[in-house]
Amino acid sequence: MTVDFEARLKEAFPNTDIALGGGGRFWVVLTPDQLVPAVATLRDKLSIIQLAVIVGEDARDVFLANYVFTGERVVVLQVRMDHEKPEVPSLANLVPGAIVYERELKDLFGINPVGHPDLRRQAVPEDWPEGVYPLRKDVKFDQEESTAKEVK
Repeated sequence: MTVDFEARLKEAFPNTDIALGGGGRFWVVLTPDQLVPAVATLRDKLSIIQLAVIVGEDARDVFLANYVFTGERVVVLQVRMDHEKPEVPSLANLVPGAIVYERELKDLFGINPVGHPDLRRQAVPEDWPEGVYPLRKDVKFDQEESTAKEVK
């Protein structure tokens, strides 16, 4: 069954890096401009429409946004973006469940979901310092002042 699905996935995403990960999850590595067409491909060709979560990661040289979709199989669309300009197109109009997760990406990593309809704070308090993203590796927390600041 995995082989059949893997073949279908490779056919749906030609010329794309696809790997089988732990737990039978498939990983598809994309650039930001490939994200929206990839989600449409999952929906239209593989009937995978359920977004379970979006997980961000600061890999120092790039930011990663892992979009975990579930259906017949679990497919992770991993978007790699420039550390200096972390942007992805918003999926809010295509996948309503993305709204909250994209707000968290913005709050915690500074990854901008371009075209998002409502970027109110989700994961940090309203009075959190602008431009300080707590899950970035370049942020240090001052224990005495209980504040965060970006380290250059």
